[in-house]
Amino acid sequence: MRPSPSLLGASRLPLTPKRGNKDYYKGTRQAYAPGGGHRTGPPGQFVVKGKAKYRVVDGQVRVFVGPGMAAIEATNLKPYATTARTTPTALPRLPSFGPNPTHPAQLAAGNSRAGQAAFSAAYAALPLEQRQALVQAQRRAWWGAMGRALAAPEDAEEERTRVIEDAVAEKEGKEA
Repeated sequence: MRPSPSLLGASRLPLTPKRGNKDYYKGTRQAYAPGGGHRTGPPGQFVVKGKAKYRVVDGQVRVFVGPGMAAIEATNLKPYATTARTTPTALPRLPSFGPNPTHPAQLAAGNSRAGQAAFSAAYAALPLEQRQALVQAQRRAWWGAMGRALAAPEDAEEERTRVIEDAVAEKEGKEA
């Protein structure tokens, strides 16, 4: 005599696709359109007997009709993914955030590891208010450098316009 599954600790939780085996498909009723219509609903049916428990019925599978290859080739639209190889454009050199940078190019420019150790010791000796002021000053400088490095084109255009207007005003002031 064998104990029943409920005595062995069978779960009484509802059967969901995550709890079922690899062939279990429940669906979410996403395919049921209000009002029905042609090819709405699931693309197949459940089968009680057989190896696979769900069979796809060709008459119920949705068919999507595209515009055709001639229309696709004639359009200016481009796919999200492409096989064409593109070379990345030069990105602006972003400023370092730390007050004593660790980038190898910046280390070669005069900042050494010994200088970093000296800075760390001096920083640790500062009172809390002065350390906070140093960090805030470095953040302001960093954000300013980021703004200059990543200036939007319209900002650059506004700056050029401002320079031209200043030059014109200066020229008019000399003529008067």
